[in-house]
Amino acid sequence: MFVIDSTAIFLRKAIFDKMITIPEVIDEIKDPDSRLYLSLLDIRVEEAKREFIEKVKEVAKRTGDIYRLSDTDIKLLAKALEYNAVIVTDDYSIQNVAKKLNLRFEKVIQRGIEKEFKWVRVCIGCGRRTENEICEVCGSPTKLRRVKK
Repeated sequence: MFVIDSTAIFLRKAIFDKMITIPEVIDEIKDPDSRLYLSLLDIRVEEAKREFIEKVKEVAKRTGDIYRLSDTDIKLLAKALEYNAVIVTDDYSIQNVAKKLNLRFEKVIQRGIEKEFKWVRVCIGCGRRTENEICEVCGSPTKLRRVKK
């Protein structure tokens, strides 16, 4: 089973047996050529299940990718987790969380990640780690920073 992200459809690379995606990905396909391509595919569309969404969020919080993943990304990962499927995406944050979930992924046209990363929010004013976009200590904005291992 292959869980398909929108990039595979936009780039006409959805060429797998037993493909599945989520309604949110279908909603992202707006241009007429991609809609036509999508209509020719044998692809099942299912909602992501809450229990798998929660598991993905737990792991994404640990890696820090929760700040980088959209709701659609989280639901794609949840669907892949539900079926223990291969996820087809070029999104590095999706790939990073997929690795932590022991899911395989197939890249579309990008190289794909080679190492796993962890991300944290750091205040640009006082340098403290926080989970907020605004530092609760000094009031400065925060930015994402990759943690070196």
